[in-house]
Formats: sequence, structure tokens, C-alpha cells
Amino acid sequence: MKKSLFTIALTAFLFTGCGPKMTGTWNVDRYAVDNQQGRSMNTTNAGTIKINKNGTGEKDINYNMFQTEFSDTQSFRWTMPDENIITISSNNNTRNSDLDKTWIIVSQKKKNQVWRSTDGKNTIQTLELSKK
Repeated sequence: MKKSLFTIALTAFLFTGCGPKMTGTWNVDRYAVDNQQGRSMNTTNAGTIKINKNGTGEKDINYNMFQTEFSDTQSFRWTMPDENIITISSNNNTRNSDLDKTWIIVSQKKKNQVWRSTDGKNTIQTLELSKK
């Protein structure tokens, strides 16, 4: 009896949580920045974000914002304190990243996700991701 309860509990643990939906390589289909003052930026196919089960990941992001090229290719750590919140922190503290922050997961499906965040200055950032 104890063995079957342990097996059921282990199976339930493996099939719950955020792991299966979050982990993997995600295409950044759209990255949008809206500063609420008429200056907005919208870019498509900005690169990829790889999220590993062990709390690490890799960013390979390239986009053009307001006639300036941006590149963000570095490893990061991620945590998910809630099923609708993910925090990304790059391992390289000398380079700033627009993606290093806490994101609210607005929509979370197996193959598509939408994340939103703010910079604290009335600017809203949106990431639309699709599973590779």
C-alpha cells in the first residue's frame, strides 16, 4: 500500500507544476515596448530564449529599437515564485538586459505564451513567445 501511494505521489509531482510549459526553447515572435507617451516600439522575430528545468537558461536576442541595434546573448537564472510570475536574472552583472526583470505571464499555453512587465516609468513591455 505504501509503495503504491509513493508511486502515485511521485507521478502527480512529475506531472504538475510549471516545468513542462516553461522549459524548452522559445521564439520571441514579438517584443513590444509602449511608453504610454506616444513612443512605442514593436519588433518581430527577435531571437530565442532557452529555459532549462534546472533554473538556468540562454538568451539569443537581437533587435532594433529607435534606430539602435540591441543584442542580448547571455546565460541567465530564472525563478518562478508563482505560476503566473517569472523572474529572469542574467549571470553577467556588467551588461544590462531589458529582459532581466520580473514578468507577469498573461497567457500560458503549451506552445504560446505572453509575458508583460514594466520598467517602473510607465513603460510596458510585452513578449510574445512560441515554442520552437
